[in-house]
Amino acid sequence: MPDDYLEFSLDILDDRLEGKSEDFGGFVISMNLPIEFLEKGFSVTELIALIRNQEIKGILRYPKSFGGKKTEIRYEIVMHRGVEEIYMKSTLGYFLWERIRIQKDKILFVINWWYTPPASKVDLEILELAQRLLANPCNWHKKDKRKCENDIKNNRWSLFCALKFASITKMGEYNHHNTAMQTVRFVIDDLIPNHGFMHTLMDYNNAQTTTHRDIMNVLALAEDRINKEMRSKIDKISRA
Repeated sequence: MPDDYLEFSLDILDDRLEGKSEDFGGFVISMNLPIEFLEKGFSVTELIALIRNQEIKGILRYPKSFGGKKTEIRYEIVMHRGVEEIYMKSTLGYFLWERIRIQKDKILFVINWWYTPPASKVDLEILELAQRLLANPCNWHKKDKRKCENDIKNNRWSLFCALKFASITKMGEYNHHNTAMQTVRFVIDDLIPNHGFMHTLMDYNNAQTTTHRDIMNVLALAEDRINKEMRSKIDKISRA
């Protein structure tokens, strides 16, 4: 199994699916489903159709080491590699379910941890706003702790907080794995192979060798990648 996949097992209960991954540190997820749907038994195709046609929600419960808090999950259907897949949206991030299968009283799947939605205009807007926030070297700081309240208050931004603020401003919500932020992470991965960063955006921002010019460069490279992806998409549509 690739490193960017996490295996999950959810029990089929009376009014929901609920379970966890042994690899995901005690986080528990659920999906609330109509009792009549669960009682009759269902296929993966029927589950996808239900989510496509109804508003389906659930709960993400954090482990005690993270305070045991709960946050809502919203489920949607997206096209991925030519097929419909389940997309799980929460404040922790947005995650794609793949390889879904049902075995007796369980539903099994893997989460694609690094799935990136197709690039869109809003991703460019996020990167452009982040670049404006960081354009003046005096507005950049190198001691990021991924706590962004002071960045907003003082107009002094880390790479992560500039991207987070820009994401909320342009999307109306925060997705830790949105395409703009993921693309910046992938640019850093390419520039510094095997970097070993635990939190790529924070650790790159804070690295002793990182300069303000480097910060602006990774944003510009990410913008260029998204522009190329969008142009490629338009070219494919025009040739169809």
